Amino acid sequence: MDLAVKDYHLGEICLRYLFDREEGHVSMALLPLGMESCYQKRRKELKHRGACCPAWEPGNLCHLSLAHHPQGNGAGCTLKYGISEKMLKYKEQKQRKTEQGIQIITLLEAEEGYQAEHIVSYTEGEKGLEVETIFYNHTGSPAVLKLLTSFTLDNLSPFQEDDAPYKLYLHRFRGGWSLEGKHVEDSAERLSLEASWTRAFPESERYGGIGSHPVKRWFPFGCVEDREKNVFWAAQVGVNASWQMEFSRDGDCYSLSGGLADSEFGGWQKIVEDGGCFRAPKAYLSVSRKSLWDACQKLTGLFHKYADRQPLLEQKLPILYNEWCMSWGDPKEDTILRLAERLKETPAAYLVIDAGWSRQPEGVKDPQEGNGDWEYEERQFPQGLRYLSRKLKDNGLRMGIWMEFEVTTKGAKVHEASWEDLHLKSGGKLIQTGRIRQFWDFRIKETRDYLEKKVIGFLRENEIGYLKVDYNGSIGGGCDGCESPGEGLRSQMAAVLAFFKEIRRQLPEVVIENCASGGHRLEPSMMTVTAMSSFSDAHECREIPFIAANLHALILPRQSQIWAVILEELPIEEIRYRLVSAMLGRLCLSGDITALSEEKWEEVKAACRFYESVSEVIKYGTSYLIRNSTDNQQHLTGSQMLLRIWKNKALAVCHSFGTPVHRLEGALPEGKWQIEETLGESGLIRLEETKVIFSPERSWRAQAVLLKK
Repeated sequence: MDLAVKDYHLGEICLRYLFDREEGHVSMALLPLGMESCYQKRRKELKHRGACCPAWEPGNLCHLSLAHHPQGNGAGCTLKYGISEKMLKYKEQKQRKTEQGIQIITLLEAEEGYQAEHIVSYTEGEKGLEVETIFYNHTGSPAVLKLLTSFTLDNLSPFQEDDAPYKLYLHRFRGGWSLEGKHVEDSAERLSLEASWTRAFPESERYGGIGSHPVKRWFPFGCVEDREKNVFWAAQVGVNASWQMEFSRDGDCYSLSGGLADSEFGGWQKIVEDGGCFRAPKAYLSVSRKSLWDACQKLTGLFHKYADRQPLLEQKLPILYNEWCMSWGDPKEDTILRLAERLKETPAAYLVIDAGWSRQPEGVKDPQEGNGDWEYEERQFPQGLRYLSRKLKDNGLRMGIWMEFEVTTKGAKVHEASWEDLHLKSGGKLIQTGRIRQFWDFRIKETRDYLEKKVIGFLRENEIGYLKVDYNGSIGGGCDGCESPGEGLRSQMAAVLAFFKEIRRQLPEVVIENCASGGHRLEPSMMTVTAMSSFSDAHECREIPFIAANLHALILPRQSQIWAVILEELPIEEIRYRLVSAMLGRLCLSGDITALSEEKWEEVKAACRFYESVSEVIKYGTSYLIRNSTDNQQHLTGSQMLLRIWKNKALAVCHSFGTPVHRLEGALPEGKWQIEETLGESGLIRLEETKVIFSPERSWRAQAVLLKK
């Protein structure tokens, strides 16, 4: 094997391209600065009973499969390692300076005429990379893609000389309704991916999400750990439709790749006409020589630049109030005005009217029925929403509104049969979830025109400054209208994303919240075009801090909206527990705050003041989770500390669960620290030099402290 390497030093990362000059293939590796690859020490052959095969090959910058080529030996398990990608040869590589950094563009080409362009983008000061892959068809006839990866990291681990027994681990995070962010760790051996006696069939752990709730059972994330060398390679894919990740092995080497769900996993095939191209979703990559959480937060750090493009008010991470847990789907003008008067005593910036404000059929009280016409109910708002918006503005508040504009529900005029042609179908039949929900087809101009009037026009006319977009059903594996069900789904969800961008274009100061039954859309493509996301549908649950802390590894806390539902009937300890929980992200108040006693209202105001003091740490800090607990969220026991550090400040957010662990320790950087402010129960947190000590004696208690050096 005749190998050559080319290195680019990008911040803390050495981006290494590995060229096989004999075969013409090229792959890439991410190496922490100061660590050198050991390719030259790798064994080269596998021998058994006189048979001999290469122990490893350099791999590829992208994996793809075309329908007119034979599949590889992994079909049914993986479409990687087939003829289509082996035919791609290195053609050229060039650099391009950008306003914020650099791009490295590598072009691969097959003799048949198809090409793959691989683009790595680096922004100065960041600790990760963005990767895109584009397929071009110049073959003279249509080409059918069955697989095209967004990214691939082959030759894992570059620091091992053989098949790396008991050294490689795959880290993933599970999704689930009000179950977001559970960490799962598996060794290569536990996944049955260890090397076999010779190199015959590639093996793969292929996992992902199917449908338009991309964070269903998994987050679009994967991280491979070389436990011997303590190196972590982490990746996310930005896709709001079906996706997949693959941790695969062929010979001695492992590969982590991801992108759209392929023809086997997601029913996706894409016809690319001659002269045409197809761009895979963007991927986000990083490498760490410290820990899984360090690798994860290097990835989340890539999204600050997108959050910074949101409306200017969002840069202060303002507090919001959502009235859902007060009206439970029956908001009224007088209630909103009473809330606004109460909120004048706080720094809250947004008051959001949730589901139930729109006109419904006579006698119907289900807030999810009648959606799609998007006309306010005059009995609830006799002077109109623009009047209410202006009244709130006089109180220093932006009015927000809830919409689930991608669907129509029973009782709406647009849900009737005469509108059927503007809705999604599968096998010629309308797609419906539950009893009432059908889906607009965003690929149709008439649909977009209608929604531009009913959504964008409605927001503009009523001077609404905040839009909560909910999405409570998944389309499923696919829809009609394209060459495959999976491509139908992808094209529909691409059109949905484009509509979100159109809202931003026409109403640049409107703050958009990304919600999908809570956290079913906590993925990069949606989060880069919205200001913040509902972290979960856990509204009044004791597991809120457990879920919210999990998500520090997956999304920016500045974009993680956490509910603190405050009710008069709650004991003061429970109110403190909920308010402290909300310090793990964006503070979203709810509940009937107008009925609170003075003591309990003072707790809320104190939490608002504390939140403002720690908002910079929430926005920019680095998180460390110290947890000794069980993980059944309905039966939590133990204790938890989330320590977030930024410059000379630190925020410690601590909770005890059932049967608490009585001592947790969190380490601070060297220096002289002191507690500046505190929230919640007193006396649970103390300092011992550079250690934060959490010592709860009772269950379901919480305290947060701001520390300064």
